Amino acid sequence: MKLAALEPGGAPDRPIEVASASIIEPHASSMPCAACGAQGLRVEEHVALTLPEQGSEPARRLRAVHVTCQRCGTRREVFFRIGTVLPS
Repeated sequence: MKLAALEPGGAPDRPIEVASASIIEPHASSMPCAACGAQGLRVEEHVALTLPEQGSEPARRLRAVHVTCQRCGTRREVFFRIGTVLPS
């Protein structure tokens, strides 16, 4: 679990960047369990967060998804950031 916290999405300072909020839950549920490696995480909650300013860094808006492994029951929080859409 400590290694999972260092991976993308494992902490607020390392969110997974996605293009749209609609793909956050499918992405989170398709990730392997950090404890047992099984596929099939169940999304328990998906919330929007605003983290306060830190020094010269402005406030950040993130999404936090609480997932539970259907095999071993391990709970985890995965962080996402919705990126800006570039003009075409």
